[in-house]
Amino acid sequence: MLLDAQDLFRFYHIGDTEIRALKGVSLDVDVGEIVALTGPSGSGKSTLLSCLCGLDEPDGGTVDIGGRRMTRRPEAEKAVIRASTLGILAQRDNLFPHLTVAENIAFALCHRSGDDGMDVEAVLRSVALAERANAYPATLSGGEIARAGLAVALALDAPLIVADEPTAEVDEATERMILAILVDRSRKGKGALIATHSRAVAAIATRTLHLRDGHLVEGPFVETLDEAERLFERTAHPVLRNDREALIEARGLGRNYDLGALSVHAVENADIAVRQGDRIAVTGPSGSGKSTLLKMLAGIVRPSSGLLSWFGTHTATELRPGRIGVVFQEPSLIPSLTVRENVALPLQLAARSSQGRAHMTADEALALLSLADLADKLPDELSGGQMQRVAFARALVTNPEIILADEPTGQLDQPTGRAVMKAVLDALGENETALLLTTHDERLAATMATQLRMDHGRLAEAA
Repeated sequence: MLLDAQDLFRFYHIGDTEIRALKGVSLDVDVGEIVALTGPSGSGKSTLLSCLCGLDEPDGGTVDIGGRRMTRRPEAEKAVIRASTLGILAQRDNLFPHLTVAENIAFALCHRSGDDGMDVEAVLRSVALAERANAYPATLSGGEIARAGLAVALALDAPLIVADEPTAEVDEATERMILAILVDRSRKGKGALIATHSRAVAAIATRTLHLRDGHLVEGPFVETLDEAERLFERTAHPVLRNDREALIEARGLGRNYDLGALSVHAVENADIAVRQGDRIAVTGPSGSGKSTLLKMLAGIVRPSSGLLSWFGTHTATELRPGRIGVVFQEPSLIPSLTVRENVALPLQLAARSSQGRAHMTADEALALLSLADLADKLPDELSGGQMQRVAFARALVTNPEIILADEPTGQLDQPTGRAVMKAVLDALGENETALLLTTHDERLAATMATQLRMDHGRLAEAA
């Protein structure tokens, strides 16, 4: 048995309130198994994985990894068990930002027991990142970061991989690559436990477990919030006028990155206009330049070539967050501030400028996305999905003219993501705020009036 967990309990205390994240959870993973762990955002999947890996201590129950007790052991002993038995892939922060991709893998290899297994180049090839070996994490796309994190987990060649949403922010081709690697490992007798919202991941699993309200049951892959799904599918495209003035306009936009002797053309000769009331989706594989394009439109990244204007001017001064709201792949919440304080922060920044429209309050923005009960919590008390919804509320609070969202539902299960986007689209429909989002979710993209696609840095209308 690779993993055996019995009767796990985990409680959190916030003031006088007790949150019971795990309520007597038991599970096991045997040699050659791929076990999918599903459940809605906030159901406790990440908490469970942390307890299993010895990164968090359960309040009750036991965890054995490879026949060795993980629970209630000194951290030094836990680290030895992890290094010899586990490859861990978290939702985020799998890479050291000051090390290149190759150096991150080499660091992991230093902790591998034994001399057998793949070297750095072989690990890079296994995840199709050989050409990005010398790149730093900050220069990688969301999909490349996911693959690099997987490479670090694979480098240990551990008997068991524990992965938290490994395909949440990747395109279908990258997802297929990751799944093929996991299947190949299982055929060699290695196991995997994967927390996921993906039906494709569940399809390759030996078993599927479902976590809800702290309880775990075994059964087929399920999707919840059916009513929210139907509401989302009925979302109507806004009626757009052809004579609307462009809020953001780009002509021949390009962005290059110089990596030593290599020049990477992230975006090439892109033309795009965002007008009042627009609903635009940009799809494309990981690394195609979607995030770079969005950051240039937001005035965060400076173009290498082309013309870019905002509201008739060529300067992005004081446009964020009053007139342009941005939602990133990562929620980027300030950990020392409560949810309400995080959402209120843009109001303080926008108050320095007289531009923009009348703002809502932080509590109004939270209520818009059904987050009122989380207002006094800190970010580390939230699930990944909850944090992303807070990030959306933070973008909405200034009532901006444009919202630019980079994979806004990447961390959410599909029904929850669509319910969130339904609420967002309803709110935007009232004031004709434009929305441009990048996404790998084709069904989400199909709800947008305009669909564009990026491939190797080039932008075109979707087929």
